[in-house]
Amino acid sequence: MSNIEKSANILLASQGKIRSNLRIDNAQIADLYNGEFFHGSLCVHEGVIIGYKNLEADVVIDAEGAYILPNFMDAHVHIESSMLSPAHFAELVIPFGTDTVIADPHEIANVQGLDGIRFMMASAKTSDLDVRIMLPSCVPALPFEDAGACLLADDLAELMGDDKVLGLGEMMNAFGVINQDAEVVDKINLAKRHGKIMDGHSPNLDSSSLDSYILAGVKTDHECVKVEEAQDRLRRAMYVLMREGSAAHDLLNLLPAVNAYNNKYCLFCTDDRHAADIVKRGHINTHVRMAVGAGIEPLQAIRMASLNIAECYGLENKGSLAVGMHANFMFVRSLEDFIPHAVFIKGKKVAEDGKMIAKKQSDNKANDTQACDTQAKSNQRNGNLEKLTSSMRTSMNFVMPKNLDIAIPSGKARLIKVCAHSLFTECDIQAVGIDENGNFDFAKNKGILKIAVVERHKGTGKIGLGLLHEQYGLQNGAIATSIAHDSHNIVVAGDNDADMLLALQTIESMGGGIAMTSQGKVLAKLELCLGGLMSEDSGDVVASKLEKLLELAKSHYGIWDKADAFMTLSFLALPVIPRLKLTASGLFDMDIFGFVNIDAEK
Repeated sequence: MSNIEKSANILLASQGKIRSNLRIDNAQIADLYNGEFFHGSLCVHEGVIIGYKNLEADVVIDAEGAYILPNFMDAHVHIESSMLSPAHFAELVIPFGTDTVIADPHEIANVQGLDGIRFMMASAKTSDLDVRIMLPSCVPALPFEDAGACLLADDLAELMGDDKVLGLGEMMNAFGVINQDAEVVDKINLAKRHGKIMDGHSPNLDSSSLDSYILAGVKTDHECVKVEEAQDRLRRAMYVLMREGSAAHDLLNLLPAVNAYNNKYCLFCTDDRHAADIVKRGHINTHVRMAVGAGIEPLQAIRMASLNIAECYGLENKGSLAVGMHANFMFVRSLEDFIPHAVFIKGKKVAEDGKMIAKKQSDNKANDTQACDTQAKSNQRNGNLEKLTSSMRTSMNFVMPKNLDIAIPSGKARLIKVCAHSLFTECDIQAVGIDENGNFDFAKNKGILKIAVVERHKGTGKIGLGLLHEQYGLQNGAIATSIAHDSHNIVVAGDNDADMLLALQTIESMGGGIAMTSQGKVLAKLELCLGGLMSEDSGDVVASKLEKLLELAKSHYGIWDKADAFMTLSFLALPVIPRLKLTASGLFDMDIFGFVNIDAEK
């Protein structure tokens, strides 16, 4: 059926001249424009909402007084952080009422470049989830990073014209924007030539720098952690994306900034949430539930999860239950828990009581294989025959006990100190015990850990070393992961060298993932064969495995209950988040925007 024929049929159905596909009766329908719920019927034809009249329909559903809400959207997410492929991520979030995500695939892009992005787009197309792409603007995150790829404006130009691409992803190189770095300007101009938008990333920017950042074309920011930061951006008509992820819990801190005037500029996002957390807490419906619980009026909270996001990113026919919109909606019985008992996409029920009941294809693992094949063909076109599942190229023979020695001649060291429920860290300077050779001595520093970042993309043998404050809480072994934002080298932390080395070797041998070691044994591991970031397994399977690892992190390792054992560790390698972080090249202090020595006297 052509679009013209479809439009004609929709019009005829709305006039009652032909039967509509679906009518839902006895519903409390969310009106996001007048700010009210109204009781009535909702009619759908050809996947489009056609009115609220009592039209004849092929299928009639009694909503039994349930609330009908537009499906939710995630304004900024890195799907890779779920540890799932897009196809399996979709299976997990759709039953929670999320049908659209604005995804920045810069995690896999840092491992595999454009081919990684193509894999994500191909996998997404096999699901009912509408995945819109913001092309990664900072691969690597900063010029000195040891990533697996480097994407310039000319590279991004290959995909910028794609219908699923909305614009340029979070511009983490804020100083490059402000100082008009040539490579950064090229990317910004690429987005502008295509009439597309740019996401921001501007923690701790002062007012003057923020003005320059916005004037360059940045439209959003998801890095606010304080009300004052949100207000500064809202004052400048910047969209503020309020984040509630697995490691970063910023939502409740920011909600006091929301009022009747600025609500339309406030959006919800997860940024980074792993599979076990999604299964336990939900997805964007978590934000809505928390916002309402904190005093935000329900329809305002629903707008922040739907219509506001559609308007920010120019998503036509999405975000509300108005006539002419896509028939994407959910039934909920309570405006307190916001748990959907049915989810519809384009007028078809796709999930019920927390489970998917329909897929485009029945086997998403097969879909991932198909996506890998697509990506492999792309590799061949570009002269690169390596596949997504062969991303581990370390020089592990370089990593020996002596390579983990940390010289601190002065006995005074800089330590990375994690902050509660945050991606931010502090620089803690304290006296530490050293051995006769001037090296850090575990025996003289109870609770202080070593942390290392091992380059894993090009076999350079580079290792960055640091010390981790006791607040992280790890004891009785080591934990390593190939998820280490944003370059995704291997990060490991531990209370002894032998277990750290075993954890690193385990990561290499299984092609990426998470490894937990103690007293010379591997206690647990999770294989992430897709780029060292994602599993081929379903969301339920990955969530179950990950939950067991998280339980072990508490019971055996004693990880701080205000940190996420794995995601907090993975963000200790991200130098664009204040303050002290560790890269394969060493300790980086964002406050001075430069490398510093572990020895505080140097």
